[in-house]
Amino acid sequence: MKIDRPREYVIQNLKYAFNPSSIAIVGVSNNPAKFGFQVVHGLRRYRYAGKIFAVNEHEDNVQGLKAYRKLTDIPEPVDMVFIAVRAEKVAPIIQEAIEKKVRIVAIATSDFTETGRDNLQDEITNLCRSNKLPMLGPNLLGIGNPHFGFNCGFAPVLPKKGGVALISQSGSAMLGAMGASQLRHYGLSFFAGLGNKADVDFSEMMLYAMGEPYTRCIAMYIEGLDSPDAFIDACREIVLKKPVVLLKAGSSAQGAKAAFRHSGAKNIGVNNAEFEKIFEMAGAIRVDTWQELLDASLALSMQPPLKNDNVALVTNGGGSGVLSADHFERCGLPMKDLAEISPDLADKMSPHMPSYWSGLNPLDLSGTAAPWQYEIAFQNCFEDDNVSCVMGSVCTTAVTNYSAITSVAITVHERYRHLGKPFVMEMHGGNTCNEAIVELRKHGIPAYPTPEQAVNAVVALRKYARIREKRT
Repeated sequence: MKIDRPREYVIQNLKYAFNPSSIAIVGVSNNPAKFGFQVVHGLRRYRYAGKIFAVNEHEDNVQGLKAYRKLTDIPEPVDMVFIAVRAEKVAPIIQEAIEKKVRIVAIATSDFTETGRDNLQDEITNLCRSNKLPMLGPNLLGIGNPHFGFNCGFAPVLPKKGGVALISQSGSAMLGAMGASQLRHYGLSFFAGLGNKADVDFSEMMLYAMGEPYTRCIAMYIEGLDSPDAFIDACREIVLKKPVVLLKAGSSAQGAKAAFRHSGAKNIGVNNAEFEKIFEMAGAIRVDTWQELLDASLALSMQPPLKNDNVALVTNGGGSGVLSADHFERCGLPMKDLAEISPDLADKMSPHMPSYWSGLNPLDLSGTAAPWQYEIAFQNCFEDDNVSCVMGSVCTTAVTNYSAITSVAITVHERYRHLGKPFVMEMHGGNTCNEAIVELRKHGIPAYPTPEQAVNAVVALRKYARIREKRT
């Protein structure tokens, strides 16, 4: 539902959604197959430190918790209410939450606008808004904050701690990010599945994220944008402090139909070209695929903006270097010859490299490259005032020491990070590469399994620098 501008009471109360001191779960169950069981299980599994209150009309005890018949029967204050009951029962529960002076409600229940029941969704939205009670959902999968061990909803795992605030209208997409977090250490500051997004707007969630201390980048999956003016105003304020990267799904004819059936997203009167203008005016970085959203947000949460186009690529694989150069050009950031960036740089490195190395750009150290040669190449690139970004690429050969090169990259990053030059790595291979990627990410270096993903990360850092230049 549309808002004219972000509401301050919503922004202020969102902190109770991600770090509440107490939570009441309405529809809690003793049956492991029920959502109401899994909510409590998720909170306990990750040792949520606050108080949990169970609300069930028929049971006296649920999962070892005393069960209350109504919210108003709970004798202590409640920060947040999580609702998982039939759609027809939601409005009376919201009325109880209002009487209880709850700070925020989250509604997992579906069967609202996405199934054509607009009136029922409007009823609960207007009830919340008229009483200044922020509402997340309905049709919401879950919310959480790994920094506080808070996992509230139906997510089977809590993601790794990190700097990306993930705001998504799709629960399944959000679960994909959590899988990526477990697999390759994609770290989140918090996550929010907004579902139908009936009340709390993207702009309000973004402004909360701007002030959230663990957030360094805001990533969004959007199916419908009800309040573009509020979005533009909020984003313009945010991007001077933190980058915003987004994926607008449902841009195809069939995708738009699926988006409506999924989250009730209508996008009436707004086509894809108009969305493009909205995001450009806002200063958001728009990507086309889910993988790009993950890759770009990871880099933006870990590395500084790229101030110009002087990127130096160090690799031991000619093919990987060629693929990277091609993709840089496709992305509108063509690579420069090393001589154009810094005429003397190749000569400084040449005595330490094999006679058959390439001092162009990419700098191809050859397949026999040793960790100490990578270190020399990285050091020279970082110490050269004309190089603004260093990208490292490591490809599998029989003599490649991934562990040692990973250690070199981490050491060099720690030594030179004060210079404000982005450092991105690509590790091209199998399981050993994946282990190296995880280790690099743990130390604040965005690392990827393909040349194109690493290039996309560098391009996002350059786009963010240009956005900031326009805003200052």
